[in-house]
Amino acid sequence: MNTLVGTGPLRLVTGRPTPPPQGARRAPSSSKDPRHILARHLPNMTETACSTCHFVYSKEQPLCPPVAEALRQVATSAPTKSLSNYSTTRLRAMQREHCGTGRCRRCGFVYTPSVRLCPTSRRIGLELETRFKAPISEIKAGQGLCSGKGAAWTVTGNESAPLRQAVAACAQCPLLSQCNAELERKLSSGEKISDQILAGRLFSTQGVEIAVEKFDEYADRRGMKTKGRSSRSRRRAAGCSTPTPMPAASDQLTLFKSVAA
Repeated sequence: MNTLVGTGPLRLVTGRPTPPPQGARRAPSSSKDPRHILARHLPNMTETACSTCHFVYSKEQPLCPPVAEALRQVATSAPTKSLSNYSTTRLRAMQREHCGTGRCRRCGFVYTPSVRLCPTSRRIGLELETRFKAPISEIKAGQGLCSGKGAAWTVTGNESAPLRQAVAACAQCPLLSQCNAELERKLSSGEKISDQILAGRLFSTQGVEIAVEKFDEYADRRGMKTKGRSSRSRRRAAGCSTPTPMPAASDQLTLFKSVAA
């Protein structure tokens, strides 16, 4: 008999599958799943009607009723989770999902001639720009490149690469001269700039400006401080967990000489 190496015994299924017990909850039908509805009810080639239910779009009703109801369910049941909790790989995968022709195939957002990205895709793009994983773009005319992405210009880690990227972005900002004038006004008035990158200039926790050639050294010092705090915390935790030795019987008697007498 011919057999495959590593295979176990085979059992033929001759009977019908066992039905679920009474009262058991069944998985929701895919036809009623909001995301399944959004994937099926797409615009036609001319983007004037739904290709599934043939609902004709209008300015008052740019979505067919099934899509409108599905979006309402997704909006009320979707958990609110910050994009900062996702990895860069996951954010890129989510960004590829939030696209489509006529409207976003994931969230159903209807595109306009001036808006070709859904709100979720724009939020993902801002998060990637904050991590310097995407080209820095200008959100709105008259605003700086750091508008809406201030976390990237706040010194929090102990690596020099993000500091250099933030400074390089400031050099390309059209409002650099205006930001530099505002920074000089703050410094002349005695205001302390701490752990910030403003107008392409890095300021430490103590408010001291760090030169570009000192970025690596400054990042190393921050890393040493972080390691020192971690080691001190571990020592304190170890000291708290160490049991206090009980005094010997002779030592206890010396404390209470009158009682011992």
